[in-house]
Amino acid sequence: MERRAILKYTALVTGAAISAPLASSLLVACQADRGNANDPKQKEFYFFGSDDFELVSKIVDIILPETDSPSATQVGVHKMMDQMLGLVYTKDDQEDYQQQLDGLKSYLKEMKFSASSSKDGLEILRNLENSTNNEANKQAFLNLKQQTIAYYLSMEEIGTKFLNYLPVPGEYEACISAESVGNKIWAE
Repeated sequence: MERRAILKYTALVTGAAISAPLASSLLVACQADRGNANDPKQKEFYFFGSDDFELVSKIVDIILPETDSPSATQVGVHKMMDQMLGLVYTKDDQEDYQQQLDGLKSYLKEMKFSASSSKDGLEILRNLENSTNNEANKQAFLNLKQQTIAYYLSMEEIGTKFLNYLPVPGEYEACISAESVGNKIWAE
């Protein structure tokens, strides 16, 4: 079985949250040097065009804005999505994703999402998520939202600074209080 097929099935089974860091590190390591991924002036994309990248960046920051923890774009969720879509997804999966994204873009353009404030953008996305007559665009948004949350929780900065993280787990304790672990959930 090919490595891409194994990664695809692993991502499907685990919801991509566990395999995302592993897959990106394996596949990005095999690629030629594409520049500094953290450079905001970096204009080379793996999957998105610049307009799509800008739209996805705005959406992920509305889903996970900056609070006492960094926003989704501050930890590079949009870049991780771009890499996963461009390097891991098969051509058929990429085409399906692009088709969904194109439908979502058309809907958001009608709603004047790009020109909206974060508050208005949140309202547009909430209305879409709660709609009953716009299933295709709703599903495209829910897929993007799921990816955003999964990649956010798998980012090193979030796992080590904002979640409980044990690089080498110790003894298993079945019943512990939330206070004993600082009222934080465990990093994956």
